[in-house]
Amino acid sequence: MRFVIPALPVLLAALLAGCATRPATPTPPVTQRCVVPPGADSACPTPQPLKPGLTYRELLEAHLADRQQLQRCALQHEEMRRIVAACNARIDALAAPRRD
Repeated sequence: MRFVIPALPVLLAALLAGCATRPATPTPPVTQRCVVPPGADSACPTPQPLKPGLTYRELLEAHLADRQQLQRCALQHEEMRRIVAACNARIDALAAPRRD
């Protein structure tokens, strides 16, 4: 019986210490960054400067070249929008709490 009495205060102290401690707070997740493929974030070309004295044909050629560049730029921006949307969806899926 001699060993039981000293063990009782130690056991009570351990139990009370366990009740007094706070649960560990979860660490916030690391902020994810979307990686954009090379070339997808390049700037769109600027329109051709029009010089004085252009013929109607030269004006039309400049217009068509600018239009084609604008269409390529619109496709590039749409691709960039899809990349960012897909990346954000993956980040949201990883950040969502799991249901086990």
